[in-house]
Amino acid sequence: MLPIFPQWSFREDVYIEPDPHRGTVVLHSRWEDVVLPFPGPAVLEAMRRMSLGPISLDNVIHEEAERRELGAILDGLQHLVVRSFGFDPERPLMSVVPLAQRARFRLPAAPLVHPVRLSRFALIRTDGNNYHVESPLSLHRVILHRPEAMADIGPLIRPVPPSAIEPGARPVIAYLMAAGMVVQAVEEDPFQPTVFEEDVDPALVAWTPLDLMFHTRSTLGRHDHDFGATYPMGDKWSVEPVVKPGPAREVADPGTERAPVALPRPKWGELLAVDPPLTTVVEASRHTRHYGERQLTADELGELLYRTARVRSLVGSPDENSTTSTSDRPYPSSGSSYELELYATVDRCADVPRGVYHYDPLGHRLEPIESAPADVDELLETGKVAANLDVTPPVLLTITARFRRLSRKYNGLSYSLVLKNVGALTQTLSLVCTAMGLAACRLDSGDIEVTGRVFGLDWRVESSVGGFVVGHRPGPEPSRFSGRYAVNDAEWALRARAAIS
Repeated sequence: MLPIFPQWSFREDVYIEPDPHRGTVVLHSRWEDVVLPFPGPAVLEAMRRMSLGPISLDNVIHEEAERRELGAILDGLQHLVVRSFGFDPERPLMSVVPLAQRARFRLPAAPLVHPVRLSRFALIRTDGNNYHVESPLSLHRVILHRPEAMADIGPLIRPVPPSAIEPGARPVIAYLMAAGMVVQAVEEDPFQPTVFEEDVDPALVAWTPLDLMFHTRSTLGRHDHDFGATYPMGDKWSVEPVVKPGPAREVADPGTERAPVALPRPKWGELLAVDPPLTTVVEASRHTRHYGERQLTADELGELLYRTARVRSLVGSPDENSTTSTSDRPYPSSGSSYELELYATVDRCADVPRGVYHYDPLGHRLEPIESAPADVDELLETGKVAANLDVTPPVLLTITARFRRLSRKYNGLSYSLVLKNVGALTQTLSLVCTAMGLAACRLDSGDIEVTGRVFGLDWRVESSVGGFVVGHRPGPEPSRFSGRYAVNDAEWALRARAAIS
């Protein structure tokens, strides 16, 4: 078996500041400043070298007392210490980097007894120079500095008994086990499948590796990536303007079939007179999968979009093409980024021709997108299946996100904010539909390939992230302003809930 050369270093963000006058050494890190009593010269030199990169402690520490002193210090600083090893004293094969203050690294003390395999939650990627092995269950990141390390990981695609592990692979597996990337079976029965704890843990069986990784990386506590409003793109990359330029803004002849459809704006006096109270709307709000034959009207669609998604004002600049200004709209948006866009696929709406449209929230109009009838059919069928409807949607609203409106500002949590903003918009749509007496249903899934192709989008830049169906309920309905809400709140709630259910 080849000799093993353990190496030690501090995380790259650790800075050591000796203060002999006060008799202390301060270790500055991303999490805290650790103040230690001033150590002996050899120990201080070892710590200084560790801040520069991996070292063999045997090259610096020669006395047993110094070894004990440094060992005690490093044991209390495990969340700052990177553990590496290699078969070459000059080049580490792999390193284990702590990611959180609670990170603790302990090599297995006992020999392997049961089969081992790569954890099903371990994800392997490259940063262009090294392989990174990460897991949402681990508070460490494993860096593979040399490609031969992958040869030792390859067999772990399935359970490997200890007797089948090559001697040179044992230290690799030991470090991966200490980092939580390799797991050992809890027991071995020759007549039963090998059992691993992570496969039967009730807290884990419902998670997929990608979902759990997304959860941990879009929150704080289990990673060391930059996070929050850090403006990671700087000035290097362009950002979408505050209002997306529509595909039909330059239509010259308003009399053509594909001219933008100007949507009516509601009259606030009438709305204030007939709208039910908020509590009544919240209690009555229900999604439905059944729609009547009566068509929506341009007035109703215009009112819905006006009350939920229009640009009320531009903030910071009157220029709608500005990339630095923000806007004010009826639903909340993280950082006022308003990255969400609405596309309407119309099947049955009076005064709005069947087809696909982009909603211009500033001009409050529908801008037609050139599409074949088969494309319209495909979008509507996709919406019908996604919402489990009994008919095709009268109007299908597809919500897309212009991702860079958020990722330009936020690191780590930008996509999770997109999903939160989708929730805010769909809730606003639901409440307004209820107040208007319309039937509505949120879509929990969509086809990004279909929407990208029909809407003419690069899905990596702007993609479907949600959907909403709106129409009329089955059966006869009274006029919108017929005094429907001229009853007490409790009675209206009972009527609305009975009608929608």
